[in-house]
Amino acid sequence: MYSILPHRHLLYTCRQMWWAIFIFLLAIPGYAENRFDIHLSGFGTAGFAISDQDFIYQRFIDDGGTLQRDSVIGIQLDAQFNDTWGLTLQTKGAASGHDEGWEPTLSWAFLSWRPSNDWLLRAGKLRLPLMHYSANSDVGMTFDFARLPIEVYSLMPTTDVTGLAFSKTWFNQQQELTLESYLGQAHTDWRYFIRENSPPFTTGPMYIGVDLDMIGLSLSLHNANENTWHIGLHRANLNSDYGDLPSDYPFVQIMPGVGYYQMDSNFPGPGVPTASELHIYVFTIGAEINLPYDSQLIAEYGRRRITNATMGPDTSAAYLALKKTIGHWTSYLYWSGIRTDGPVLDLYVAIENNRVPDFIPEAAMINASQRIGADLLGAFDQHSWAIGASYTLSPTSKLKAEWLYTRTGEVSSFIDSQDSRGQDIHVFSLSYSFLF
Repeated sequence: MYSILPHRHLLYTCRQMWWAIFIFLLAIPGYAENRFDIHLSGFGTAGFAISDQDFIYQRFIDDGGTLQRDSVIGIQLDAQFNDTWGLTLQTKGAASGHDEGWEPTLSWAFLSWRPSNDWLLRAGKLRLPLMHYSANSDVGMTFDFARLPIEVYSLMPTTDVTGLAFSKTWFNQQQELTLESYLGQAHTDWRYFIRENSPPFTTGPMYIGVDLDMIGLSLSLHNANENTWHIGLHRANLNSDYGDLPSDYPFVQIMPGVGYYQMDSNFPGPGVPTASELHIYVFTIGAEINLPYDSQLIAEYGRRRITNATMGPDTSAAYLALKKTIGHWTSYLYWSGIRTDGPVLDLYVAIENNRVPDFIPEAAMINASQRIGADLLGAFDQHSWAIGASYTLSPTSKLKAEWLYTRTGEVSSFIDSQDSRGQDIHVFSLSYSFLF
């Protein structure tokens, strides 16, 4: 496993904790003068998943089974100082975002001010208003899926931002329209799986820390029939701990019909063009519509566009789900998919399949660089079908079971394997979600 600047995560976590303490101290003066209510709650999921493949899918799932992919435990503190001021802190224990272990993180830490029923301003660490289930993606009790479709719910490298946010709501008897906006920063990691051992790269997972400056706007409509529609546009400027990132890979011809894609400026060629930061736009749209006979249709689409580099995360993703509730049971069926933009996927295929003959000097090193370069593109081409059910044991507990079938096309960066092309994966999941 190869990690870039791993100690930065400790510094970032400390900075989060100091931010939480700071906003808590800001709010404490209101304690002596105003009503001060504290509510402590918790949530968790104990989830087991196993596949029929010996390679790893979604970081943890293989034929040996795992509790790490879906299990999470969290505690939330909500403090209300008066009718307008409040504080929310949430911490959770779950799979780490920068290695293969578990770690505690500070999920939320924000001060809120509600000057009126239709305005809300928040400052601190917040959840992005990205997709329909984004705000509660860690709380398994709030949705019936065993896990949210990874093809769509991986569009942003982070779900949180530290900064400022506001929301404005317009009410009437028929509907509720909410406009949300935010501005802030985040630090997270992009994960790759490297298939070749060629210094400075080693075979296995690799994490690259990234800093993001983010801004976004979303609009949601909720009507009297409990139907919800939402649309959003988000922008992030991404800087990597690695330094400048390749923006394209020029082809270097050695002889007619033989050559290589230059992945490193140390190889002969014109040089690898780079970008000091990536400009990422994410557009989302979705709906949750109630149907007759206690059924529900959910659809979401996301387009992630990188405007100044040729990279695999330039993707389109969507899912369509149908749910049916009978008593305590809710059954569901969904399709989901993700695909890298056509020209970028074509570049991946060209690099992945490119080899130079053994008689070429340094042929082994050149061929290894092609596979590493293909891995670093981080491309996607897969779709999934899922059938599952949840059973509500009580208002605070729920059992879930799911069968998931995933089929990959040319590549899937969700798979840790020497060959992710044309794979069929069956995943069986069982989980227990609860509130306390």
